[in-house]
Amino acid sequence: MTTDNTNTTMAIAFLGASTGVGLAALTRALAAGHTCVALCRKPAKLTSRFPAAAHPNLRVVEGNAHDAAAVAQCLRITPSRLVDAVVSSVGGAFVLSRMTLDDPDVCRRAAATLVEAIGAVRREQVEGGDTAAARAWKPRVVAVSSAGLARTGRDYPLALAPVYRLLLKAPHADKAAMERVLVDGAAATGGGYVYTLVRPSLLVDEANPRREVRAGVDDEFPVGWNISRDDAGRWVYENLLGDAGVAGGYEGRVVTVTW
Repeated sequence: MTTDNTNTTMAIAFLGASTGVGLAALTRALAAGHTCVALCRKPAKLTSRFPAAAHPNLRVVEGNAHDAAAVAQCLRITPSRLVDAVVSSVGGAFVLSRMTLDDPDVCRRAAATLVEAIGAVRREQVEGGDTAAARAWKPRVVAVSSAGLARTGRDYPLALAPVYRLLLKAPHADKAAMERVLVDGAAATGGGYVYTLVRPSLLVDEANPRREVRAGVDDEFPVGWNISRDDAGRWVYENLLGDAGVAGGYEGRVVTVTW
């Protein structure tokens, strides 16, 4: 099992990476040669984009992010090697007529399932007699949340207040619950994993790689209108995976990203 990523490739699990921010991070991780495992309800969404012959470093697992056994399967590369990081960008479909998600609890449940799966894999190590490895394994969990959850101040332009406070009220409640699960889970396990919560501003489709991505930590957040899914995923890959995630001081922090 790897615990030091210096000058080595990482093993990364992706939850919810068939589209959006997760897909953008996965694409870059594969191109860099990292070993990736992606959980997907419909594997063809990923296997059609990343054929096995061209991407031997990708394993796609069919399953749901609310199934602890399926998630645990993604945390294992081999019996002796576990993932170094998990990127979770799970989300639901917004139902405008009801002003909520098709599953209003989708992110919280996925976070709880991930915490459960990490605990289950660690218990398996202990039961298998590898207590030292179980104690050493501390995966980095990167969870994609949303702007609009700042504890102090406002991390979006005033003109967008109706969008954040009314239209996105239900999805944001779910994201906030997800964040609490991950923060509390890290504390309850005695630091069994480290986390970074990423809060992008309103996500749009068209990428703009030449545009600066501004990032702020905790209450020192930038205020911005939007950011593309691809640029948010690029920031996640470049700043939170590999040695950059340690050097950047983002462990146990909330990071707001925007154009």
